[in-house]
Amino acid sequence: MSTTFERAEVAAAFDEYLRRGAYGLDWNSWADLFTDDAVYAEHHLGTFHGREAIREWIGPTMAAFPNMTFDTEWSMIDGNQVAMYVWNNLPDPGTGKRYGFPNTTIVTYAGDGKFSAQADFYNPADAQRVFGEWMADGGNRELPPQHGLGGLPGWAPEPSADRHSRDEVYAEFLRYRQRADQAVATGDWNPWADQFTSDARYREHHFGTFAGQDEIRAWITGVMQPFPTMEFPLQTVLIDGNRLSAVIPNVLPDPTGGDHDYGFDVNVVLHYAGNGRWSYEEDVYNPEEAQRVIGEWVAAGGVLPGGEVPGPES
Repeated sequence: MSTTFERAEVAAAFDEYLRRGAYGLDWNSWADLFTDDAVYAEHHLGTFHGREAIREWIGPTMAAFPNMTFDTEWSMIDGNQVAMYVWNNLPDPGTGKRYGFPNTTIVTYAGDGKFSAQADFYNPADAQRVFGEWMADGGNRELPPQHGLGGLPGWAPEPSADRHSRDEVYAEFLRYRQRADQAVATGDWNPWADQFTSDARYREHHFGTFAGQDEIRAWITGVMQPFPTMEFPLQTVLIDGNRLSAVIPNVLPDPTGGDHDYGFDVNVVLHYAGNGRWSYEEDVYNPEEAQRVIGEWVAAGGVLPGGEVPGPES
């Protein structure tokens, strides 16, 4: 049976995690905060097994970006896990523009001030676009870091200030998942779209941002039609007030009848608005990983309506 640690202990360990890493940029010392057998899933650059593998990767990776700074827009502790929303910012080369992209991270606390797992979610195309614009505008490694930068204004709304119990938020999340399962089974995504408020916002890190229930409905109906057999098992869920962060793999069944995993992880952030409705959703994942998984599934015998293989261009 796993141990559930006191919130104060988890919070203290997380503060040290931020102090050494995002704020202190001491990545060698930061790596010491992982257990010997920790697993770090970076959904673009790979999965690293063990503290020393994490150390060997993080040092050279971060050395390539000596003037990048980090801002934790929000974080939540739920049990032994911590979820956070992090902005990766580059200094202004003199244009007055902002150069930053977000990622989400979930870490698992294991006791004794150490973490046993970390998963990072972001769209590498966003990072590449930001770096490209920054360099074209004169950005370079010699610029000093610009501390104090936060997130892009207007990127996401704040959750509703109206208080709702954790039990209510979790129960509605289970209904959210049931509606997705029913939509896959019937091909009708209208009841799923109905659970959003009329003025909801939906940010999808590949397809864009959708404003209002009608735009959400039109998008989800079109994008999910090619996947009538997709499943959405729940990996983990954290709740803090009206904000929820869940890792929900998108999985296609093995076309050979075996147990091969054709799935990719999505970090879903939801804001609960009360009365069974959601006012915000953000899906954070790597579309390149999704395309690779779908391609492998088709190559193994998976069949999509029309025979097409949707990708980042679709």
